[in-house]
Amino acid sequence: MPFTSLEFAIFFGIVLTLNHGLRNNPKRYLPSLAIFNVVFYALGAPKFAPLLFVVAFVNWLACRSMGPERGKLANKIIIWACVAANLSILAFFKYFDFILVTLEDLGLRLHGGLFALPEIVYPAGLSFFTFQGMSLAIDKFRDPGMEKVSYVEALAFVSFFPTVLSGPIQRFEPFMEQAGNKAPSPVDHGLAVTLILSGLFKKVALSSYLSEEVVRDVFQMPDAFSFVGILGAVYGYGAQIYLDFSGYSDLAMGVGLLLGFDVGLNFKSPYLATNIRDFWRRWHVSLSTWLRDYLYFSLGGSRKGSTTLNLIVTQTLGGLWHGAHLRYLVWGLAHGILLAVTHAWFKVVKKKEALVEKTGFKSWKKTKGKRGRLKAFLGFFFTFHFVTFLWILFRADTMPQAWVIFKGIFDFSKPGEGSPLLAWIIVLLTLLGQWRGDRLKDAMTRFQRRLSVPLLSLWCAFWIIIIMRLGPRGILPFIYFQY
Repeated sequence: MPFTSLEFAIFFGIVLTLNHGLRNNPKRYLPSLAIFNVVFYALGAPKFAPLLFVVAFVNWLACRSMGPERGKLANKIIIWACVAANLSILAFFKYFDFILVTLEDLGLRLHGGLFALPEIVYPAGLSFFTFQGMSLAIDKFRDPGMEKVSYVEALAFVSFFPTVLSGPIQRFEPFMEQAGNKAPSPVDHGLAVTLILSGLFKKVALSSYLSEEVVRDVFQMPDAFSFVGILGAVYGYGAQIYLDFSGYSDLAMGVGLLLGFDVGLNFKSPYLATNIRDFWRRWHVSLSTWLRDYLYFSLGGSRKGSTTLNLIVTQTLGGLWHGAHLRYLVWGLAHGILLAVTHAWFKVVKKKEALVEKTGFKSWKKTKGKRGRLKAFLGFFFTFHFVTFLWILFRADTMPQAWVIFKGIFDFSKPGEGSPLLAWIIVLLTLLGQWRGDRLKDAMTRFQRRLSVPLLSLWCAFWIIIIMRLGPRGILPFIYFQY
């Protein structure tokens, strides 16, 4: 059930009313929240709702089984079994088709006949709530003395409906601190409405236009477009995926705030990054930090083994997290290699700066003024285009199609259709919004804080109607629902 649907508006109105009445009773609140979460998911994907109970149970059981009295070896066996169970669930739904095709390529026929296998449909949000559940169990392993976790707590955490479909990925302790707070901080209704309207405008008006009017046609029929048309679609998809996903994150933050939860900022103006390390500190922050804390550090991070290898493996697995396709493997590997190179370069810079401080030779640190601005711009220009051109692998259906699109960008003599001016304007607005968008957000929030709750509700409803009228008929699903 997407946030952009009328069904969600009705559901959330009911939940918000009940939430206000139950908030002062933590014993009743968590079971009620768990019920709200399951109902939300079941209304959109009823046959997959049992997965919420299974993932919560697997990780709760691991938490219950681990403890200081068990010993390190026993706790290690339990956590490895738990991680294997979670990854098995994820692999079955996400990589089943890939495994099936591979087996058939090896000569094992599984389609048709007595042993025919059913088509596997991927459950929305599975990666997100599985990772969230795993973080609970891993945190317990790392801190065996952590307080006991009840199954209801695990279920409410894993299935939290504002974030269950596409994040931001939550952490258990901050979540429980907010869920168990008898006197939560007063709700900032003005900020919540700003986030909700921002998310809807990004998704419905901007992202949907780029998808339907620009990106889809070019990626389906690249031969019909000139290099300007193809380049417009590539930039357009870079803007679309940001607007779509950050729009969902804004909605999740706004809905969470109205319920009394801070779900965390998931995007920090990522397209203004001046290097790839900076980009991954700004893009999909909850996944980046999850991969860092639970995968990169587990591999050894920068302390054990090869830092370069650990970075490349982490990013490559992060690519495969999106799907079992060569496109995602290449995407993750490319990011991993550049991240490793950038990390090595910063180590060199750090050593030289240390030498500068020791010797008193200051020329190396001369980065301010025109030189510093030029360096920052070149870093931004390269990082933006590296990231944007690699998004081609996300949107293309196959590697050959991705290669056709990529070549088309540089075929300046290629005849064909161009790209609408509005698409370029939206791309520019996407960049400007990351540069100065906080000012508009703050101004709008300050204005809305002056309105009474009834008047703010009418104001919000008015703009929701306007925004929904700007979008195409039938709102497209959020891009990251498929991951």
